Amino acid sequence: MSVPADRRVSEQPMSVTIRRYVAIVRKRIWLVVAVLILGIGASIVYSLQAPKIYEATATVVVNPQAPHVNKDDEVIELGAGSFVYMRDYYNTQLEVLTSFPLARATVLQGSLTKFYDQLAPKDKYPDLTEDQRIDEAAENLLIDLAADQHKDSRIIALRVRNKDPDVAEALANAHVASYLAFIRNKRTIGTGQASELLSSELSVARKQLEETEARIATFKSLHGLVTQSFDDKQNTVVTELQRYTAALADAKVKRIDLAAQKGRAEALASEDVLDSPIFALSSDTQLVNQLKSEYMTARERFLEVDATYGPKSEEQRAAKDKVDALHLQLQNESKRVVREISERYEAALTAEQGYQALVDQRKHDTEELDKLYAEYAPLVRDEKYAEDQYTKLAGRLDDSRHESQNDLINVDPHEMARDADKVLPRIPLNIALAAVLSLMLGLGIVFLLDQMDRTIKTADGIDNVVGSPVLGIIPIVGETKKPKVDTDEAVAARDLFVFKHPTSQAAECCRSIRTNIIFSAAERPMKTITVSSARPREGKTTTTIYLGMAMAQGGQKVLLLDTDLRRPRLHKSLGVSRERGLTSILVGDAKYDDVIKATEVPDLFVLPCGPTPPNPAELLLTNRFKTVLHELSQRFDRVLLDSPPLLAVTDAVVLARNSDGVILVAKSNQTSIDDLVTASRQLHDVTASILGVVVNTLDISDRRYGYYYAAYGGYGGYGDTSKAEAR
Repeated sequence: MSVPADRRVSEQPMSVTIRRYVAIVRKRIWLVVAVLILGIGASIVYSLQAPKIYEATATVVVNPQAPHVNKDDEVIELGAGSFVYMRDYYNTQLEVLTSFPLARATVLQGSLTKFYDQLAPKDKYPDLTEDQRIDEAAENLLIDLAADQHKDSRIIALRVRNKDPDVAEALANAHVASYLAFIRNKRTIGTGQASELLSSELSVARKQLEETEARIATFKSLHGLVTQSFDDKQNTVVTELQRYTAALADAKVKRIDLAAQKGRAEALASEDVLDSPIFALSSDTQLVNQLKSEYMTARERFLEVDATYGPKSEEQRAAKDKVDALHLQLQNESKRVVREISERYEAALTAEQGYQALVDQRKHDTEELDKLYAEYAPLVRDEKYAEDQYTKLAGRLDDSRHESQNDLINVDPHEMARDADKVLPRIPLNIALAAVLSLMLGLGIVFLLDQMDRTIKTADGIDNVVGSPVLGIIPIVGETKKPKVDTDEAVAARDLFVFKHPTSQAAECCRSIRTNIIFSAAERPMKTITVSSARPREGKTTTTIYLGMAMAQGGQKVLLLDTDLRRPRLHKSLGVSRERGLTSILVGDAKYDDVIKATEVPDLFVLPCGPTPPNPAELLLTNRFKTVLHELSQRFDRVLLDSPPLLAVTDAVVLARNSDGVILVAKSNQTSIDDLVTASRQLHDVTASILGVVVNTLDISDRRYGYYYAAYGGYGGYGDTSKAEAR
């Protein structure tokens, strides 16, 4: 009973499994190295090309409570609260320092575009309004902003990163200023002094607001925007442009349609009005139908009169005149149809041109409005800023009038940001991470390729896949490396290796296969055996020769029969002529003794294929071939048929059906499991007897597969272990 493949693997010791993984990696170590080199190279290139990022740090001292000013203007330092209060308070301050409102206040410090033009350039965000761009700049600042508290101290460090070290320093200091202003806004230094200061600032803000409002009023007066807002005028122009554009598209469609009708009408104008379909284009089909009806009636009357009174009668002339008159009316109607369509086409063309002029005019108006907006937007922005400042100051003044206590702020600047340090890119860290990730990726690819590889690598589990036992293995053999070109001499040397090296591992394996074949056929005659494979170049011919030599050396009289009538090779390996052979016997041109050749191996004979026939499969289906095969089995103890591949042609199926058993040859690292399953299914479909599978060219020096040698009949430790590949 065969052991399931998964159970065999599970029973292997851990050292074998580890060696197998090492062998898998070693087989494709070049791929791992390539991925590693590419990953490290990409990391180096990225690190060298990546923009340098600088970090500036500014610090402030934050006290849990602000000093209190008493009625005698004495400053009293207040104590701290509990541990929980301290922790929550400093966490709150860290949240405030990294909040969006404070970041927005920082980007608006100084002139209106000092920082947010650097953090959110207008060319990078062309579709955003000024307010949206300010918000975007604040969001970008938050990305590069961090705050943390020094351990066991009241110092909070504020860190800002930027590509420009000067900008990083300026932003850090500006953000500290915004934080101080935020704290200061929450504290007051006395109602009277604060009110006086805020009143002065409010007067300045009011004056600035009035000036901006006056500039906007002047702009509107100069450009006719007094009764209509800029947005309304712009919407009106855009709406009209859309309406005229749609009308222009409809006019173009109508003009193209009429142009087609006009061309068709002009082409049909020269045809006979009675047969022409031109009236299908007419707008008055009722008149046309009436004229045609009257014409047909008049023509019938004319034919009757002509037959009754003759061609020169008065009645005949009157009838003919009426027919001609109606025909002329039809011709005139045809011309009218052409003129009508031409007039409609000209009208459509004129309408299209008119709409085009309106669209061009509205596009020009849109461009002019865009130019005006470039002047108008800064005015609106200045007005909004002045209005916001005025509103804020008015609110603060109102709040200050309700303050009843003078408090000092509890935050003091500690160190200003200076000498920003470069923090990114971290080239050594990037290279180390790239090396680790690339190594993992390379190993993953190697193991994935190994899992995706459906070729047979060992003899393990084949019996479960094919449904037939594994007869044995044939290791890689040979005394020299495989030549780049398979010459006849090289092929013959490989095929005679077992005979030349009877103590080699390959010879021992072949003797083991011979024994397994004898045991598998102990209860039935096994005179004729077909040796085949799923695909070409999988070692079936070499296996046939090896098995024949092993059987002959065991005292049996063996015949190697070359039934590969398409690409025969036995004659090359055994050094005989193929001028006369099996096909000669089948057509009656030769006798057995004339074509059966002895080899240098005692008791081993060969029957070459002979001349290549035009119909190999039909020739093997004849009763004559069955007779020849039977007679050969009477002459020899074993007849081994070297057949074509099963999946290439149908010859092997025919041979398998006529023989006592079939041996399937699978080449390690080449034959796919799917091909082997398909080949065995074809044999089962014709009720052929599959003796088993022989795994060819197994590398027993590979630690992954070495133990299979002992499992399938080898003993190891002696003989030739050099490598060459058998076809």
